[in-house]
Amino acid sequence: MADFSITLEGHTIEIDTSSWNGSEAILYDGDVVSKKRSFMYLTAHSFQVKENEESIVYEVNVIAGMTGHGYIVRRNGVIVAHEP
Repeated sequence: MADFSITLEGHTIEIDTSSWNGSEAILYDGDVVSKKRSFMYLTAHSFQVKENEESIVYEVNVIAGMTGHGYIVRRNGVIVAHEP
């Protein structure tokens, strides 16, 4: 189960992280679109998809720290979701 799940424009973005081994995976409609391993405070993920025949660039910043974690999601450069 993903740590975070966001629905945007009828599509689901899931963010799955592990503080144990530093792995991070971003899923778009159930498909892995980015995977990294990081113990840093902020990790940037980026991927491009087609939505309604339009090319869309998503940027997902995963925020991880000793006191918790969160995310920032940008769609074509505009912040569309975040936590906290």
